[in-house]
Amino acid sequence: GMHLHPLNYALGLADAAERQGVEIYENSRVLNYSKGSISQISTDHGKVRAKIVVLACNAYLEKLEKRIAGKIMPINNFMLATEPLEESEARYINRDNVCAHDNMFHVHYFRMSEDNRLLFGGGENYTTKFPEDLKSYVRKTMLDVFPNLKQTKIDYAWGGTIAVTVNRMPHLGRLDSNVYFAQGFSGHGIAMASLAGTILAEAIDGSTGRLDVFNKVKIPTFPGGTFLRWPGFYLGMIYYSIKDRL
Repeated sequence: GMHLHPLNYALGLADAAERQGVEIYENSRVLNYSKGSISQISTDHGKVRAKIVVLACNAYLEKLEKRIAGKIMPINNFMLATEPLEESEARYINRDNVCAHDNMFHVHYFRMSEDNRLLFGGGENYTTKFPEDLKSYVRKTMLDVFPNLKQTKIDYAWGGTIAVTVNRMPHLGRLDSNVYFAQGFSGHGIAMASLAGTILAEAIDGSTGRLDVFNKVKIPTFPGGTFLRWPGFYLGMIYYSIKDRL
């Protein structure tokens, strides 16, 4: 598959938006918003008034909008980067230098960096905290896939919080005449969030055809809603983890 640097992509999108006159305010957590023809969005640093509201919080939606919060489950997913590998070892792991993932329920995904580090994604948890030792946490999963890297040093590890839906389909739609949302990209946010942004922009501009298609996709609510989704999801993931190992 195609190699893409997600941070550079995000920075490029922000730069393109600012060139079109968009003002971006970081570190401005939204606390609530009012409904109506003109919405007032309250943040921890001030207030904004807007004719159109797009809820693009994904895993960080929390209690901002109860009508869609139960459709997603925030989970933490982690990655690591090994030390640079010898060319022969890198080609043994990834002969054609492609992006790859397996078909396990707990997906493992990997590619090589320009300096022959293995970038490996795998291992996740379902709490509000990251493991204290991320390197060791992800390394264990990496060795399940690549046991030949047992002596390889892990230089970096990091993680992020994603939002999954019950059926792993993205959740797009409109809540009110001027309130739109996009969430639940289930680990495929680079591609699907980009598409979602385009579709919502089209809808706001009056062309709702593609958004109407997504509105027909039924996204189930997690059993128990936001209150009981955690224990139910956790038990379900344990079940599928066992199936992965059989």
